[in-house]
Amino acid sequence: MIPLVALAIVTLTTPVSGRVHVPAGTFDMGSTAREMEAALLLCEKELYRAHCRLTVGPFIRIEGYAHEVMLRDYWIDRTEVTVADYRRCVAARACAPARFDDGDPEFDRPSFPVTHVRLDDAMAYCAYRSGRLPTEAEWEFAARGAEHRIFPWGNVYNPRLCNHGAFASNEVDAQDGFADLAPVGSFPDGATPLGILDMAGNVGEWVNGRLELDDAGFGYPPASVFNPKPSLGGGRPVVRGGSYLEGGAWVRSASRRALVASMSSSVGFRCAYDP
Repeated sequence: MIPLVALAIVTLTTPVSGRVHVPAGTFDMGSTAREMEAALLLCEKELYRAHCRLTVGPFIRIEGYAHEVMLRDYWIDRTEVTVADYRRCVAARACAPARFDDGDPEFDRPSFPVTHVRLDDAMAYCAYRSGRLPTEAEWEFAARGAEHRIFPWGNVYNPRLCNHGAFASNEVDAQDGFADLAPVGSFPDGATPLGILDMAGNVGEWVNGRLELDDAGFGYPPASVFNPKPSLGGGRPVVRGGSYLEGGAWVRSASRRALVASMSSSVGFRCAYDP
């Protein structure tokens, strides 16, 4: 007979947290004219280099003006939300199903970031997790830090540190080891100093922000701001971080674009949480 005291002994383990604490801080959000020029030079290393100045230039211009932002502390998911994570929300009837076919080998894999989700779907999932989508400022601060890193890992582009694509007729680039989506966390050496993964490439990420341009084509006001709130204007929703279908210039921490469609095969999300 097993002694009763033995039955009471359990082994406790501490699970690895799926969230990272981002301390309060100040950083320069957006890009200076010099940084925009550097982004164009990076674009000109791609096959479609001749299109960078006229076609891509206006999209890089929306990163201006560089301006000081002060943020309170917050938490953010270490990785992008996976298909398995999202399915639990669907099973709880708190989220609408992702818009890909069940069993689709390209998208329906438990460890892949969930795609084919609308902005409202992403917001519903984060609310289910007692969180919210990060604001643009929170997302960019998590990616680049107070050090103003150009990429999550530092200031030099390294195509081996993220799941990227190409600015070419064939947008797929398998040189990083993945032709299409990669399981979340596949590039640990591309993490931020705080350990946040996949802030560059794999999938672009919905944020709580709208794209509004001034008459000069810049996307931010130049003034300093404290804990900026999402715009209530009618601009298109913003996606950050680049994806497996985009080249080096698009996976910079300051890169931003507006999504024309309501969802995409290359867009997912991660959540933020108030302390």
